[in-house]
Amino acid sequence: YTHPHIMTTATLTDMQQRISEMFDIDSIDKVNTIIQELEGYGIESEENLDDAFCGCYRDEATFCEDLLCECYSEAIDAMPVVLQNAIDWELVWYQSMQYDYFAIYHDCEYYFFNRNF
Repeated sequence: YTHPHIMTTATLTDMQQRISEMFDIDSIDKVNTIIQELEGYGIESEENLDDAFCGCYRDEATFCEDLLCECYSEAIDAMPVVLQNAIDWELVWYQSMQYDYFAIYHDCEYYFFNRNF
């Protein structure tokens, strides 16, 4: 006998398996909840998931700092350190980045996805 809400990989769709691994979840109910949330953003396949996924971070500010320092490293490096240290990365999320990205919070971490995949 297996518990009906504990997953066995033989019964999972590819998408369920991928979400289970990505989010480190062993509950089919939780996996399906995340899949429903992703579908609400238009992510309906593994290909969409791969195109949209941007990483896992402890908060929005860390995500923004990591992404923007990578994309705009020359511009940020050219700024005086006093200005670099004054960037409010959380504010950057709320003023700009949340319109192009969304996050799913799970197990004390945020999983970020591009809305324009």
